[in-house]
Amino acid sequence: MPAKLLHRLLIAPLSYVPQSVVWQMSQRYIAGTNLDGAYSTVRDLNALGCSATVDVLGEDSTSLAEVETARDLYLEALTGISEQLLDCNASIKLSDMGLRFDTDLCYQVLETIVESASRYGNFVRIDMEDSSVTSMTLDIYRKLREEHQNVGTVIQSCLHRSKDDIQSLLDADIAHIRLCKGIYVEPQEIAYTEPDDIRQSYQDLLVQLFEGGATKVGIATHDPLLVEHAEKTIERLKVDKTRYEFQMLLGVAGTIRARLVAEGHPLRVYVPFGERWHAYS
Repeated sequence: MPAKLLHRLLIAPLSYVPQSVVWQMSQRYIAGTNLDGAYSTVRDLNALGCSATVDVLGEDSTSLAEVETARDLYLEALTGISEQLLDCNASIKLSDMGLRFDTDLCYQVLETIVESASRYGNFVRIDMEDSSVTSMTLDIYRKLREEHQNVGTVIQSCLHRSKDDIQSLLDADIAHIRLCKGIYVEPQEIAYTEPDDIRQSYQDLLVQLFEGGATKVGIATHDPLLVEHAEKTIERLKVDKTRYEFQMLLGVAGTIRARLVAEGHPLRVYVPFGERWHAYS
């Protein structure tokens, strides 16, 4: 049975499972429903030698009120991270900032958050969502980078366009990129759909980023084969530790994570939290 079909069959019944039960299964992957839980999780990760990035769970906001709520929570998070001296930055989904209904509002809100992060000497990562907003996301990123250096974005190896997108960012000298496989189900016309093809694309794009002089690369994967390829590529190209970090999700691949940290590789853990945890689960 194809893996994606199996996943759908496993996930479908969850909508009928009581939220209390889903929460019990999800706690290892989610840092609670509020900032206190996020701070505590980040503090524990820092003690283990890991950096972190917090993500306020939620996407596809449909009103100004929802956008402002998300914005204010990020601003509060950045203040708390600074006050508590945590090694942690922020990851943001633009659809949560109104991208799908008001791109100007989205840009204004995102710039407010990026400026706040800059005052604290911190950094913001613009997450990548499905292919319907890839171009809009990259356009906003490019515009922000005209004035702000403390912001990066994400490229997905499953998309056919990613090689050209990376080259464009390299040419503009704004390639501060998290490279991931991509979790969205996309049509074959625009995306690789076979695991081996997605994996090969990831390997090719990682080399492209390093050889092209990317400012920094987030190697976001739990795939043992891709981790091994990345380690060999870093060694072969003699990539300085300031130019890369491995990135992993909270609660996933703990053994690989511990080994990478023990071997001295920089590693950042994605720490999601918030009231809208059920969809993430």
